[in-house]
Amino acid sequence: MTISRRQLLISTFALAALAAVAMSPHLLGSRVGSAFSALGGADHGWLLAAGAGFVGAFGCTVGAWRAGFAAAGGRICPRNAVAGLGIGALVNSFAPAKLGDAVKVALCSRAIDAPGRLWTAGGVYAALAAARSLALALLVVVASVTGAVPLWPVFALCAVVGALGAVGFLSGRVREHPRIAQVLEGFAALERSPRALATVLGWTLAMVACRLAATVAVAAALGLPHPLLAALLILPALDVASAFPITPGSIGIGSGAVAMALAGRGIAMPQALGTGFAMQAIETLVSISAGTLGALWLATEHAVVRRWTFRVAAVGGSAALALLGYLLLDLG
Repeated sequence: MTISRRQLLISTFALAALAAVAMSPHLLGSRVGSAFSALGGADHGWLLAAGAGFVGAFGCTVGAWRAGFAAAGGRICPRNAVAGLGIGALVNSFAPAKLGDAVKVALCSRAIDAPGRLWTAGGVYAALAAARSLALALLVVVASVTGAVPLWPVFALCAVVGALGAVGFLSGRVREHPRIAQVLEGFAALERSPRALATVLGWTLAMVACRLAATVAVAAALGLPHPLLAALLILPALDVASAFPITPGSIGIGSGAVAMALAGRGIAMPQALGTGFAMQAIETLVSISAGTLGALWLATEHAVVRRWTFRVAAVGGSAALALLGYLLLDLG
């Protein structure tokens, strides 16, 4: 298949837009310009290590989703799981309100061979969200012991998990509704299988550990004092900010939350804001790369969507090259 002129124009426009922002950060304000200057002095080896950590976190997420869907009767091969979650992550990078999560559920639901599979997949997604909330609560507990963050977010996260768990004990009258019953079936599948639940929790904890290691690497790359303690402060702030995805990929919101958290600990604002930019940029790079590869993989399986996936791959590849060039190859 050949790439059309329109696809090339879309790809070129995406690359030019990102390159313009990377080469002219002063257009966004003096603080942003100073933050980009701080990024210019970052250690590239540590940034590469951070990228490897985020890749590992994505792989653990794939493992958790496969285990969750297997408990609900859906067998997803590793390649299809990587493709589906990668495309969803790519959509989240460019769309607000976590629309990419709906894409992930829709693509992974094809593995469930039963009526109402999309609703059942939604229940599995709720169970996976509960597991992630528990893992984040554990991270906040560890961070609070070191004095990096307060303990109160733990109660909020546990309340979310408790609310989701209470869904499984709804009255029989509510369960008689077919759609609600299908959602509850996806959620309760993990409750009925301790082994599957342990597997999901294991993968989720491993994902948090990989993201923590990546955050430590970013802190070290920017020269922050005590990188581990800084990471215990950065990661909860970034995850809490991502719960309010007003902008595509929580761009700006996540960086601002990280900057405020670090500035409160005496870190200079340019360095703090640069750390937030680096965190989101590298994680976005991993999402774009995974989504581009996922789109190309699905294009080989489904001729109907081949043209669209090649467009996604063209735009995603351009964005990935722009971010890689600025952050790692110092082309900016």
